[in-house]
Amino acid sequence: MAKIGIGTWAGKLNVRLARGEVKFTISEAEDGDYKIDVSLPGALKSAKINFFNLKEEEDGKTISGEGTISVLPGRKLTGAFTFEDDTFVGEIKAPVVGKIKITDGKRVSE
Repeated sequence: MAKIGIGTWAGKLNVRLARGEVKFTISEAEDGDYKIDVSLPGALKSAKINFFNLKEEEDGKTISGEGTISVLPGRKLTGAFTFEDDTFVGEIKAPVVGKIKITDGKRVSE
């Protein structure tokens, strides 16, 4: 079965520390799981995000999972990205910050 969301994507992020475009690339890892690399804007540009427990939801359009970000050590993020053709919407829940929406998501060329 083909993995959903494979490719490079961009969307808008609007939180106090990071306003602007977030870019990420979704690929298939050697073990068959999803691998996501992220580039954040603003003050979070140097932050490192690690994703784990990524899975495709039963709707066949959504990837959900957990992660960590270097600016909140020891804290866990949860999130989901729902894809529709060449567009997506995303939501991440982070301790202290709350819900973070990624809007105007679209597939981009590399």
